[in-house]
Amino acid sequence: MKTKQNIPWELIKIIAYSFTFAFIIKLFIFSPFIVEGASMQPTLHNEDHLIVNKVALHISDVERGDVIIIKKENDPKYYVKRVVGLTGDKVEIKDGILNVNGVPIKEDYLDKDLMAEYKKYLQYDRVTVPKNSYFVMGDNRLNSKDSRNGLDYIQNSEIVGKAQIIYYPFKRLKFIE
Repeated sequence: MKTKQNIPWELIKIIAYSFTFAFIIKLFIFSPFIVEGASMQPTLHNEDHLIVNKVALHISDVERGDVIIIKKENDPKYYVKRVVGLTGDKVEIKDGILNVNGVPIKEDYLDKDLMAEYKKYLQYDRVTVPKNSYFVMGDNRLNSKDSRNGLDYIQNSEIVGKAQIIYYPFKRLKFIE
């Protein structure tokens, strides 16, 4: 039988268990993330709030098209980018068109209004993605620090998780493709 003296102790235990459970989930499974900047527009906007799946890296491979969160060593910033090249892929951009292994990649997520500018300004000589690395780019190709211009190739150890859901602002609530 519970007495009035036991109720505060029970409440403290419930709160402690809840915080411990929430901490474990945040540390190992899911984590919130806030987008800073316009490098992933139109897919992600500045100050979009995301749910990042950390477990996905352990149960599935990183695939071309995945939107990932990156943390480079000795860099205080986190980056959100799209994987466009896997180990061994030959990546190049000709007249604004991304080619992987000589095949043009259909990128429905890019801003259609910028395609003429991409065609005019986007060129990138062919590179081969090194072993155990990924080539990443932002969806806003003219305004993105990525593998082309400063982030270099991304290692598995630098990937925090896969961005999966925009949960805020509520009008943008959706799964990320």
